[in-house]
Amino acid sequence: MTAHFAKVPAVLAAVALAGPLSAERLYLDDAAACDRVLISEDGILDYAAEGGLILDGSGFSSLEYFCSFQPALRLDWSSHRVSDHMGRCELPGPQYYPQLFTVVLDPEEPGTVSIWTGEAEPLRFYACAS
Repeated sequence: MTAHFAKVPAVLAAVALAGPLSAERLYLDDAAACDRVLISEDGILDYAAEGGLILDGSGFSSLEYFCSFQPALRLDWSSHRVSDHMGRCELPGPQYYPQLFTVVLDPEEPGTVSIWTGEAEPLRFYACAS
């Protein structure tokens, strides 16, 4: 289980450093949580501890759940974009599940990242302005 805790700081670092995702943006699975997360020094860690998902260029995670994928995300809403990414999800135990992720970027919803995982509805992540 220690490996899961080590991945959250990696997510925090990815948000702070320039990379495939915009360094000025934080992506959460709950747009309403953006203000609460951004005003607190420990906001991202608290959000992850509550089970909230945080997206970075190589996947998404919370404190006890992590999904990674390749290739890294390149976010561009200039046109409708669909990309496939191979990866895996990890749960405590550790338990690993191979996964195919289909990422959709719709110019009519800039700042929203939809990730299809085979469920009836996609996971959605929303850009928070920092």
